[in-house]
Amino acid sequence: MKVVQFRGREDKLVLLGGIFLDYLQGSVLDVGCDRRSLSQVVTGPYLGVDISGTPDVVVNVENGLPFRDRSFDTVVAFDILEHLDNIHYAFDELCRVARRYVIIGLPNMYEWRFRVMFLMGKRLSGKYGLPVEPPQDRHRWLFSLKEARCFVQERALKLGFFKLREEIIGYYNYRQLLPRAITVIGEVLCRAGIGVNLFAYYYCAVLERNDAPSGETFALSIYSKSGKEFLNFHERTGHVAH
Repeated sequence: MKVVQFRGREDKLVLLGGIFLDYLQGSVLDVGCDRRSLSQVVTGPYLGVDISGTPDVVVNVENGLPFRDRSFDTVVAFDILEHLDNIHYAFDELCRVARRYVIIGLPNMYEWRFRVMFLMGKRLSGKYGLPVEPPQDRHRWLFSLKEARCFVQERALKLGFFKLREEIIGYYNYRQLLPRAITVIGEVLCRAGIGVNLFAYYYCAVLERNDAPSGETFALSIYSKSGKEFLNFHERTGHVAH
């Protein structure tokens, strides 16, 4: 198990993209891609889908992914599942369209800073609470790192991704002295198996399909469930032609 520190989403994506580079060599579907940050490190064909940001294709994962089974070598989903009502169906869809790997990233809302904020009566983040007007986006689920870990591994097992290739525990890189000291102490304790729900900020796992083929492949055409050609990839650039 690897341990990392980061500040903010973009910093996290760049860091994880470098760590998972070996899994991003073939065709990659980036679900919840936002501004397509991962496209900078993907060497093969890349397709980003989201309902906002600057995706290649606008796709609402709540309605399923409009691709055939095993269309992509790797499917990535960072910071997306906790935003969805039907998290179980969405997770199943990620696994369905993946040919080899699924990489999942989920937050740990039981981290010590969130607990302190809750205790003091402060908002956990802009993703929670009860605003006067309906928010454009929010977190639908509040879970611990242990719950996230159990969900990913147990549900993957049911879907045929029984091999857990790699795990990463992320810690927030606080700037203030006291929070930094707490996190450093927390890292030491977590390495000893103590307090992972209290100190860790993020959980990430790489799942491998049980019957994944060997060798590197590039999917140059992606087809929808109906059999109609959906997108063409350019092998050299990895850009998408609509």
